[in-house]
Amino acid sequence: MSVTPAGASAEQFRGSLVKVLFFQHAANEFMSQLAQELGAAGITAALVFFSGTPDLGHDVKPTAQSHFLPMKSRLNPAAVLRLRRLIDRFRPNIIYCSTALVCFNSIIAQLPRKSSKLVFYRGAIRRPNWISPSDLLIFRSGWVDVFHCACSAVADSLCKTGVTRDKLSVFPPIGYSLSQFATKPLPPNLEKRSARHRIGAVANYRKIKGLEYLVDAMGLLTSRGLDVELVIVGEDKSHTLTRYVSKSPAASRILLAGPVVPAWPLMKTFDCLAVPSISEGLNKTVIEAFACDVPVVATNVGGIPDAVIHGMNGLLVQPGNPVQLAHAIEKVLTDMQLAAKFKVEGKRTFLEKYEASVVSSKYVELFRLMTT
Repeated sequence: MSVTPAGASAEQFRGSLVKVLFFQHAANEFMSQLAQELGAAGITAALVFFSGTPDLGHDVKPTAQSHFLPMKSRLNPAAVLRLRRLIDRFRPNIIYCSTALVCFNSIIAQLPRKSSKLVFYRGAIRRPNWISPSDLLIFRSGWVDVFHCACSAVADSLCKTGVTRDKLSVFPPIGYSLSQFATKPLPPNLEKRSARHRIGAVANYRKIKGLEYLVDAMGLLTSRGLDVELVIVGEDKSHTLTRYVSKSPAASRILLAGPVVPAWPLMKTFDCLAVPSISEGLNKTVIEAFACDVPVVATNVGGIPDAVIHGMNGLLVQPGNPVQLAHAIEKVLTDMQLAAKFKVEGKRTFLEKYEASVVSSKYVELFRLMTT
């Protein structure tokens, strides 16, 4: 892996035309490939992780070359000092900040004079807090050169805050390889189905995930005589969803599986993935469903339409509408030709937009444009 240790001496960094200080939460498989792609393009990358926990979804352990710089708060002088020393040694052209915490500290570490261009990653559709010094520095000070947006909906939300289009770059933050989705064994109680058709959803319970509407849609499907079951994967800490399911006429056909990590081995048993969200950024489960040959029915909100093209690789419905949701799911379950088409086109979308080498090339293009 072509990675320059972040603690290396200044002499080891000489001769590189483009140098990027790349901050991420933790090591994962994609960061390994990205480092290789950047190195092949003549870009020296110092990968700096500020959390010691790997991406458990793909069983990846931190690499020996990874440098950890703990960063737990915006008022941590020791972390800012260590970051400033790292910037002085590495002298990066670009600092890539995956969180507001890192971006804020990267600005403070450069004061009073900006020495590197800044990229700030934004994955959520969220309004800035204008009484927050962090948000003011990031969104209003001019220190950030490029806002990397996970999807077009995030880009649109930033435009509403005053960020100009020329500062936006839209592409997925992480790429995947099909080899990551090799079959893994499941517990018998999750692998064995109790109905002809299995619908699935993967989301920790929050109101914006719209899971109640999916439960209502399930009631409609069973009332029509469809032999179907619903498996919902994710945490329900407040037991709100549990109580809601208990009142459904389809309660006996709904399994709350709890957290399953990674979720995609169970997802492979689904005949349809349902994403009933009221609000959503770039939905990871949709991408995983494409890789796992699972047809998708999702709401037409946020970043979902960036991935799901209605009638081409899945079906889109309006949020908060269990009747539309049930109709779309039934269509996928009963039209084998349509389901087969969605599997093929979903896989094509995965390879064209979310495969690791494709996403890596987007980073290379972004960093080159910023340094020319």
